[in-house]
Amino acid sequence: MALTTVYMLVEVVGGVISGSLALLADAGHMLTDAGAMGLALFAIWVSRRPASIRRTFGLHRTEILAAMLNALSLWLIAAMIFIEASRRFGESTDVDASMMLVVGVIGLWVNLMVAWVLHRSAGDSLNVEGAFLHVLSDLLGSVAVVCAGVLILTFSWDIADPIFGVVIAVLILVSSMRLLWKVVHVLMEGTPSHLDLHLLCHRLEGLEGVTGIHDIHAWSITTGYDALSAHVTADVAVMANPNPLLQRLRDIASSEFGIAHVTIQLEDSTEVVPKIIT
Repeated sequence: MALTTVYMLVEVVGGVISGSLALLADAGHMLTDAGAMGLALFAIWVSRRPASIRRTFGLHRTEILAAMLNALSLWLIAAMIFIEASRRFGESTDVDASMMLVVGVIGLWVNLMVAWVLHRSAGDSLNVEGAFLHVLSDLLGSVAVVCAGVLILTFSWDIADPIFGVVIAVLILVSSMRLLWKVVHVLMEGTPSHLDLHLLCHRLEGLEGVTGIHDIHAWSITTGYDALSAHVTADVAVMANPNPLLQRLRDIASSEFGIAHVTIQLEDSTEVVPKIIT
């Protein structure tokens, strides 16, 4: 985060001196990168607080909310870049391509290092993935800055600066859409994308004594922390001693399908009154 912040200041200075929108756009994105990483770290810290009577699942959803804020902040940055680019298309602006190119190359290496660090954990948390997408977009932005600098330096195409500014904004929007969709899916308590609910039901229904499954629900509290609730009907012989079957049902859901929080309500297939275990 410190490396990102320092380079962001370098880009601001370089962008002002060179007059490059692409550099200033990238600097604005770097600012959100630093904020995204800070927010991600804060959300991880908050999410580790224990559950309470008021918040029985704890504060795990803090990481999901942080990911949503990161995605929305990317949209704000993109809008600002589009506005400035539209202004520059109608005005002629001199750009110091040499400085633009030097700062862009430095940024490319900085973003490569930061992206490599975050990539190792991006698949484990939407929160960290949000920070990683910020950096990945900025990495592509640095590539755009370098390309614009080369075109201006070689062919004197000053128009390349706002064009690549728009390219950076589009990259930012595209990278945020996938993250935002995942966040909405979690907040709407959709079935975790990695969980095959049909296979889970088939596996549970295959146990001896199980006659059916209904009212099954699966959702994510946060990335890597899935929950399941289900009603399972069993024959009379099993209901005489239900604990072994209940334990087996829980073991399959948790061990084979990776579900952390399992609640199964076992019902006698010939009766209405259920027996409950959590």
